[in-house]
Amino acid sequence: MLMSVFQYSPPGLYGRLFRLAGLGIWLLLVPAHADVEADEAFEIQTANFVLDNTLLELDLVVEIDLPDYIRVAINQGLAVPLMFEVEIYTNRNYWFDKKVITLKQQYLLHFLPMLSSYVVYDVNAVQRHYFDDLSAAVRYIEVVYNYPMLDINNFAFDREYYARTRFGIDSDELPIPLKPGFFWGGIWNVHSDWYSFEMISFHE
Repeated sequence: MLMSVFQYSPPGLYGRLFRLAGLGIWLLLVPAHADVEADEAFEIQTANFVLDNTLLELDLVVEIDLPDYIRVAINQGLAVPLMFEVEIYTNRNYWFDKKVITLKQQYLLHFLPMLSSYVVYDVNAVQRHYFDDLSAAVRYIEVVYNYPMLDINNFAFDREYYARTRFGIDSDELPIPLKPGFFWGGIWNVHSDWYSFEMISFHE
């Protein structure tokens, strides 16, 4: 019965409200094991920096297995915000390690019915990439290659550094219908565990 709500909707604004109502009803019925699925949605496989002259670049591979409720939201035209964060720390002998910088790459993943295409919008680069199916769009996001981060001249050469990264839903950027408390609780606060890795050694 719920599938008929998704398959048919009136045109225009009423159609969008109709689809959102159907989506809300579906998500209210998301089973209890959704939390388990969400915990397995994102996993960092590898992460490391490479150096191009003085530019520090990130290589990152993520395994993404979107839970059904996220797929439904995307297929109903809602833009799901995704991101990876990178934090860089320096060691301190007598106190907690100091966070030097936090960087965030943002994406929006959504479906365009008029074009029958899935879109990955790279917020930082202001670029859109179009795909025929959701799997292809997800595969594009899973691999980050030579992503420019920052110039190493921002670092002190006499210190040691390390980094960590995680991938997930950017809960701060969720559209209003998906924000916690509208229909549901924290099932959209989904991200991988932090993945730590060493920095490249810098020398003057």
